[in-house]
Amino acid sequence: MKGLFFINFMVILSCFSVAAGVLYNYIVQGGQGKKIALLTACCSALGAGELYWYSHWFPGLTGGIRLMGLHIGALASVSWFLTFLLAFPVLAVLAAGIFFYRLKRRGRPVTPAENMTAGEHQGPSMSRRTFLKGMAAAVPVAAAATSGLGNVVGESYLAVTKLPLSFPDLPDYLEGYRIGQISDSHIGLFFSPEDLKTAMERLAAEKVNRLEITGDLIDELSRLPQCRQVLMEGAALFPDGIDFCYGNHEYYRGLADITDMLESTPIRIVRNSHFCASPGGGRNLSGRSGRDNRPLYIAGTDFSFAPSGRLHDEQRRDYTQTALQGIPEGAFTILLAHNSAFIDEGFAHHIPLTMCGHTHGAQFAPIGPLVQAVGFKYLRGLFQKDGCYGYVNRGTGHWLPFRVLCSREVTVYELQKKR
Repeated sequence: MKGLFFINFMVILSCFSVAAGVLYNYIVQGGQGKKIALLTACCSALGAGELYWYSHWFPGLTGGIRLMGLHIGALASVSWFLTFLLAFPVLAVLAAGIFFYRLKRRGRPVTPAENMTAGEHQGPSMSRRTFLKGMAAAVPVAAAATSGLGNVVGESYLAVTKLPLSFPDLPDYLEGYRIGQISDSHIGLFFSPEDLKTAMERLAAEKVNRLEITGDLIDELSRLPQCRQVLMEGAALFPDGIDFCYGNHEYYRGLADITDMLESTPIRIVRNSHFCASPGGGRNLSGRSGRDNRPLYIAGTDFSFAPSGRLHDEQRRDYTQTALQGIPEGAFTILLAHNSAFIDEGFAHHIPLTMCGHTHGAQFAPIGPLVQAVGFKYLRGLFQKDGCYGYVNRGTGHWLPFRVLCSREVTVYELQKKR
């Protein structure tokens, strides 16, 4: 979160915070609208300041109490903003309903029964107001609990998703072969190189033969040396190597610097290209042998920045065709692509397995259908067509830690012969 994006992000969240405070005051008829708006604005300014200074000082901090304190403060600030972002739509619906209810009451005469009730005591009116206050108070409380818990879970929990996949034409030497996937680690403010090391170790504990990283590896370039060290040390954990395809954030953050770092490690970059991992019979694969001479190929596509629609579809097809060109017919091929839209290309070319990321699974599961509706057909999880598979990793990391019913993950694919 840097530059113009950071400023816009803070302004938008601050506006939501103030608007949510005003809506709350309207619902409860507290008469303190200006004070609530001012208090909310001041707290939001403090939160924005904390996030700004955390991002500003972060490149020069490598550890210690100062970094820990700023990190905790940044998490608290994120929780503050997300509380109002979650509360706003609910408060808006409540406020709209109350507005029309009050408008309707204002336009009709008061009945004698209501006058009598009002003259005796204000029980029903006070009861209604008490109910509205309680309901309005429950909204920010629930939002704060969701925000806080979502940040804690997002920071601390990493799922290991195990997928046994059956293929009718699997070469015999790939029976039981395990491939790990890491995607969208976004090393930076809320995901450290040590977190990447943990993810790699979790996969190694599952006896993974090969690791695929499907883009958006690092956001904070000051962490390139530490990231390189983790990758250098982690390469020994995967006997058949580590492969990498680019995501959009490699371009946003510094493609040349990230590429230089990757090329100084044993990682193989596949960018609209492919390579032969085994010419057949299990050759070039650790501990593998067999009679089947069909080769294993790993292909990878670049990230497409073409506008959505026809241009994006055409560029996607071009990238995929370039990546697959020259792979012999009958080869068992695995396709790496950051954008999950490439699953369609994998199915069209009858690629047995396409691995993707990019979407983070929406992170907040309740908005999943909305995210799918705006253009992410393949949001998260496993998809299958005509014996081919496509999988969208939910993200091993994130640039904001908030997650609800959509935890971070590393994926383990175990290839099996369909019988």
